[in-house]
Amino acid sequence: MSAPRHKQLTRALREELTSGQFKVGDRLPPEVEFAAQRGVSRTTLRRALSELEAEGLVARRKRVGTVVTSLKPQLHFRMRTNSLAELMRLERETVLDIWTTRMVEESEEPLLRGRGCHDGKWLEVIGVRRMSGRLRSFCWNRMFVPGRYAGLEPSLARHGLASVSGLVTEIYDRPVEQVVQNVSAIACPPAAADAIGISALSPALAIESEVFSRDDELILLAHAIYDPARFQLRNEASLY
Repeated sequence: MSAPRHKQLTRALREELTSGQFKVGDRLPPEVEFAAQRGVSRTTLRRALSELEAEGLVARRKRVGTVVTSLKPQLHFRMRTNSLAELMRLERETVLDIWTTRMVEESEEPLLRGRGCHDGKWLEVIGVRRMSGRLRSFCWNRMFVPGRYAGLEPSLARHGLASVSGLVTEIYDRPVEQVVQNVSAIACPPAAADAIGISALSPALAIESEVFSRDDELILLAHAIYDPARFQLRNEASLY
């Protein structure tokens, strides 16, 4: 089985950078142009550039673009959750209650710009997550689904819904193949604070997730805010 497209592109760009085809300080072409040159989607390119940035080879800067910062990968430490099943355990053991849905334009929402949706339209879904059998929510979710999958909207009212990505898989046969998450500590915004029952601007845990299906297709972008007193993130590693 061949490697995913973004992995193939990462490898090719890494070889070009380390072989001296670029110099430190060189600026790579704009993403739209660069993706077209490479024959890949902008999402695939962004994932490859993220890998190269983690290796210290490039840096992506607002209003500047992607700049070559080194010709040799840097030593770094990265912790990963290797099991997709473990990563998605939260969805299996909790319930997602949907509050609102609406269609939005990619240009209206900074989180969506450059995500590669074919028509620039997304279904925004807002809801909360709670333990099964409990009424109090511990997580506020704001999610975006590409417009091509907006037909799942009626199914969001389903009782005991586990996840939106699960509906994409079920209805459109687009199984989840990779999840990329970034975790940060934030001051909880009022909308989320009201939903999970904590004070506005108090410390909260934010997890941004990109959910990908086959061919590096982004099928869900999610921004979740958790009450830190009722949610624990644990990583465990063993050396054998």
